[in-house]
Amino acid sequence: MGASISFDSKYRLVLDTEVECISVNTPSLNKTSTTDSSRKSKKDVRHCEHDDHRSDDGSGSESGSESGSESGSGSESDTENKIYTVKITPEIVSYIRSYLRKNEFLDEFDLITEIDLDDYDHAPGSALVFNSDSIVYITNNQTIEAVGEWEYLPPEDEVKVKPTTKSKLSSKSKSKSNNRHNDSHSESDGEMDDDSHANGTTSRNKYKTEEDDLPVSEIENILKHKFDEYNKGHEFIIHESKNSLLCLKINSVEIVKA
Repeated sequence: MGASISFDSKYRLVLDTEVECISVNTPSLNKTSTTDSSRKSKKDVRHCEHDDHRSDDGSGSESGSESGSESGSGSESDTENKIYTVKITPEIVSYIRSYLRKNEFLDEFDLITEIDLDDYDHAPGSALVFNSDSIVYITNNQTIEAVGEWEYLPPEDEVKVKPTTKSKLSSKSKSKSNNRHNDSHSESDGEMDDDSHANGTTSRNKYKTEEDDLPVSEIENILKHKFDEYNKGHEFIIHESKNSLLCLKINSVEIVKA
C-alpha cells in the first residue's frame, strides 16, 4: 500500500478468524491391550534378533512383529486428534465474545501487538506498541476488530543519556570561563566538543527513529507471523469440553485507519 504508521491517528486491527474444533479421542481398554501386546512382540523380536542360534525362531518372530506393529500403528491412528473448522453458531459467538473479555487473551494480545524494532534498523530496546481501546467480535464477517493507537517506545537509556550529556556540556563551559589560559584550553576543549558532538551524531544516525517510516504492510506481516505461531499451538482456546476443544484461529491481519 505504501502507507506508513502515523502516531497521531486511530487505527483498527481487523483480524479475520475462524473456529477449529479439536476432537480428543481417548484410547479404549481394548486398544490399550493391543498396544501392550505389540510392545511385547517387539521386545521378543529384539531378543531373537540377537540370538544367533535361533535364526528360524527369529524370522517367525519378525513376521509376528510386523503384524503387531501394524496393529500398533492402527491404534495410534485411532487416537490421533482430529481438527476441523466449525460453523459459527450463536453459541460459539458467545464463547468468542466471552473469551475476548478475559485477561488471558488481553495479555496475550498486548504481547503480540508489541513489536521489537531491533531487527528493523532501530536502536536496541525500541518497540512499537498498539494501545487498544476496545476489542470486539463482528458476527457478519467473522472478524475481530481492535481500535486503538500505535505508540513508539524509544530505548530507555536514550532518555537517560540526554540530561547527563547536557550537564556535562554546561560544566565544561563553566570551566572554560574560569580558566586562566583561555586561548590554549578553549582550542582543546573545542576539539573535544566537536569530537563528542560528531560521535553523538554518528550514534544517532546509525539507527532509525520515530521520524522514519514504518510501513503498514510490514507491520501486518509481522503480526500475521506472530499469530501463526499461536495458531500452530492452538493457544486461543475459547471453550473446552471432555472430548473436544474449540480454538480461535487468526487467518489474516489488516491495519486500517479508524
